[in-house]
Amino acid sequence: MGPEGAPGEPGEIGATGADGAQGPQGERGESGDRGEAGLQGLPGSDGQNGIDVANAVGSIAERADSLVIVQCTQDGDSYRLGSGTKTANGTVITAQHVIDDMTSCDIFSEAPITLLGTSTEFTQQGERDQAELDVTWTDDGEAIQGLTPAFGVQPEVGDFVVVVGHPGVGASIFLEHQYTTGYVTSADPSETLTELGWGNYWEHGYATDAVAWHGNSGGPVFDVDGTWIGILVGAFNGSKQNEGPDLALVLPML
Repeated sequence: MGPEGAPGEPGEIGATGADGAQGPQGERGESGDRGEAGLQGLPGSDGQNGIDVANAVGSIAERADSLVIVQCTQDGDSYRLGSGTKTANGTVITAQHVIDDMTSCDIFSEAPITLLGTSTEFTQQGERDQAELDVTWTDDGEAIQGLTPAFGVQPEVGDFVVVVGHPGVGASIFLEHQYTTGYVTSADPSETLTELGWGNYWEHGYATDAVAWHGNSGGPVFDVDGTWIGILVGAFNGSKQNEGPDLALVLPML
């Protein structure tokens, strides 16, 4: 066999082709404005119709001039404080126990405190804890438009209510209106009230979990539509130390 020839040189590797250029990217569209979140109402009894608590309380607050502080005395040295409401007839409705054994009562607005009138004539509604005061009004008091109550309204368990008044402890009282909300927890505790000896005095009373304390007595109670349907007269407390919370007792207007 003849001698082996020299190996041939390897061929050149072809160049890699260049990638094509990337096309331009489309611009992102603008985002729409985000809508504001609405207020969430409390669920209604049917799970669908919510209660607009803010508007319910707000509509009552618009008539706050008619909601007054009642300060009564027997001797001019010691005083009993409560809450009340000026009526469209020019009288004041409050709880009987606020004015019981007192000789005169002064009627004041909330802060800034202004004397609105004075009363020395009181009329109790039967034997119940409801009294009407005939008032000699000052010019400031005369200018206030009173409210008209809805008589004989007996709410049902679960109905929404608003309590307004001036809670206090001892000799102190909250000078600004205090608004609390809650639901009727017992529509007819008549057996309990009779057992406790309050049957006639707190006749047709019903209980609510809306917060109320001393000084709220005589203050108005409103329904979800802002109708004046009752007066706050008492409370039950589950603690011997009175640590709360209370169940407040309301009387319908009779």
